[in-house]
Amino acid sequence: MRKQLSLEMKVGAFIVSGIGLLVFLLFAIGDLATYFQPGYTLRVIFDSANGIGRGSPVQYAGVEMGKIEDVRIIYPGEGLSPQVELVARLPNRVQVRSGDEAAISTFGLLGEKYLEITPGPAAGAALKSGERLVGKPPVSTERVIERSNEVLTELKRTLEGLNSIVADSEARLYLKETIREARDATRHWKLLGERLNLAMSHVEDGQGSLGKLVFDEELYDRMAAFVDDIRAHPWKLLIRPPKTQKSEIRGQRSD
Repeated sequence: MRKQLSLEMKVGAFIVSGIGLLVFLLFAIGDLATYFQPGYTLRVIFDSANGIGRGSPVQYAGVEMGKIEDVRIIYPGEGLSPQVELVARLPNRVQVRSGDEAAISTFGLLGEKYLEITPGPAAGAALKSGERLVGKPPVSTERVIERSNEVLTELKRTLEGLNSIVADSEARLYLKETIREARDATRHWKLLGERLNLAMSHVEDGQGSLGKLVFDEELYDRMAAFVDDIRAHPWKLLIRPPKTQKSEIRGQRSD
């Protein structure tokens, strides 16, 4: 009798342990703990759900913090298009504000859809349970793929045009000449730049006429005095010195 009772207790303990392990695995794999932890629900409004459904993840600031509890179709009013309302469940420690941004994103290009909430200005009012947050219009994955195909088509046409140009012998010769001329022009401008740098270094050292004009204070003072004299007596530019004075000056120079 005791042996039979002991065997039944062992079997019962084994079954209870198995059930406990199964519940633990369900919580760990299915992340069911988010449905039982203290939290609140938030209603996020979109024009289109774009593939998101119940159980989809909810990320706040890039960290998964909750799940989508329900997806509903709502009618704002007569004459208005229907909208999609996502009921997101979040823990109490996550404080969503009215200035936060909500969008439907994708893990990778063709991965799982999820609700992404990006924190906005801290000055916004904190949303309470059951309040609404208007989300940004989602970007259709099909539209992204379509635009990518258009870009690839244009790139293919461009490559085909380049191939047709390269295949032409006259075009290849023209391209070679253009490249050679561009290389010669680059060398010319490089040489011109080196000469300009050399000339500027001579000017900085006070060499040459320009260098003396810039750095010779005596010459500068004489030029300034000459300009001031001309400004004060502009009639001197209209009077020619007598020939006798010129001949005397020439005689003095010859002596």
